[in-house]
Amino acid sequence: MAEVSLIKSILTCKCPRCRKGRVFKHKNPYHRKFGQIEEKCSVCNFVYEMEQGFWYGAMYFSYAFGVLISIPIVILLLLKTDLEIFQITGVIFCVLVVLSPILFRYSRSAWLHVFVWHDKNLPEKNSD
Repeated sequence: MAEVSLIKSILTCKCPRCRKGRVFKHKNPYHRKFGQIEEKCSVCNFVYEMEQGFWYGAMYFSYAFGVLISIPIVILLLLKTDLEIFQITGVIFCVLVVLSPILFRYSRSAWLHVFVWHDKNLPEKNSD
């Protein structure tokens, strides 16, 4: 079976260690309980919350993703429309509110992948 890339693992919110198990309980990011995380990976039994407060650092990723989304929208709206800056701020606010469940998931997935590396030998360990 082909190895899953790091980017695909982050975008599909898979376990960083085996890149197969799900991190979130619900696949739909707009589910009512979109933020619920599995306690451990169903494939390799990796515990996702390594310590209390582990997820606080994911806020920095969420902020960075929000900025990366906002800057092109601001530039596009400034160049192509006659909107004032406070109106553009309102547009950015609405866009970020709509995208917040997705940003939440991707920021947590990226944060988890920073600290946990893929174990290429994991399938061999499990087959013994």
